[in-house]
Amino acid sequence: MKNVLIVGAGRLGKGFVGETFFNAGWNITFLDNDPQVIDELNKEGHFDVRVHTTDDVFMNKIDGYKAFVTDKDYSVMDSFLAADLLMLPLYPEDFEESAKYLAKCFDKQYEVDPEGKKTLICLTNKNHIIDQITAYFRDNLGSEEAKNWFDKNVVVRDSIVRRSTDAETTYSTDLVTTAVAALIIQGPVYSDFSDVKWLDVRENVEMLKDIKVFTINGPHAATAYYGYLKGYDDIVTAQADPAVAALIKAVHDATVHAVLFEYPVTREEIRELEYLPKAKNEMPDAIYRVAYDPIRKVGPQDRFMGVIRLCQKYGIDYDGIAKALACAFAYSEPADESAVTIQKNIAKDGVRATVAKYVDRASDDEVVDKIVEAYQKLQEEKAK
Repeated sequence: MKNVLIVGAGRLGKGFVGETFFNAGWNITFLDNDPQVIDELNKEGHFDVRVHTTDDVFMNKIDGYKAFVTDKDYSVMDSFLAADLLMLPLYPEDFEESAKYLAKCFDKQYEVDPEGKKTLICLTNKNHIIDQITAYFRDNLGSEEAKNWFDKNVVVRDSIVRRSTDAETTYSTDLVTTAVAALIIQGPVYSDFSDVKWLDVRENVEMLKDIKVFTINGPHAATAYYGYLKGYDDIVTAQADPAVAALIKAVHDATVHAVLFEYPVTREEIRELEYLPKAKNEMPDAIYRVAYDPIRKVGPQDRFMGVIRLCQKYGIDYDGIAKALACAFAYSEPADESAVTIQKNIAKDGVRATVAKYVDRASDDEVVDKIVEAYQKLQEEKAK
């Protein structure tokens, strides 16, 4: 039996990665730095995933796994050494801490099995960070010899996540997921996972990921932020609102226009990447999940500002994207720490200074002007 170590046992780690490798018959080990996540996994010894495919909905009970917290004793060590593959469904900010912890495991592998190879697959929507993640691991190794070994025997690869997975909290052992499109993985890899469904190794992943984040995640986030302001709880309901639908179209049209100018792809290739078959009885994707962490999503290289940069380069109207950004700055979900931080900044420094800070533009920049104007219009609508 093959072995996978899943670093990060939240919604995606359990509901997508765990469920997928369970179906393929792999031995599964979870590792997480949150004791409550691991306690919940070990309490009953199983978790349940409701899977929506294109033509069926079924329950899958996942059991037989091991689950460890990142303790000082490195209880996970034996599972790490036996792992044929590491999957890392983590937020961008969590990779550095994970690398520091796992570095000792790599030092141990170099000591006991210097011929062994490892493939690490990162599941995060942020692009262009694989070199930095690789450096996190490499820089924390204990010797130059181990670093040289790491360079030859370990590959860190990116991926494009095209599968929605949700649960009430990251601790939940009742999850729901769609299974309609494969995880696209950057090649080449050292591990053989050809027996696992929904994993697709391709080239040019960095370019494809830019396109995916722009064309799928941008309109999706716009739906969440505007939908939140209109009082909706899920994406499907928000999309049915004519005003939200108009914003989605404006964001999507500008994005596709910009992508066609910037990248060597055709409209058909973009359509193939962004098209996700409809799942049967599709789960209502929570606005909270899609909107989560607006500071990251309004960042200078992310799904909105990254496209605006291209729109400015090619003279494309981006008023819809500016409105989507305004919605993100107006997003005030009290359970989202990032949203709370933005609202505190607005209250203290004003909306213009806050927008300029997070999109990384001068306060008198044209983009900031457009976002602030759209933000003020939203406030006027709210006051009516």
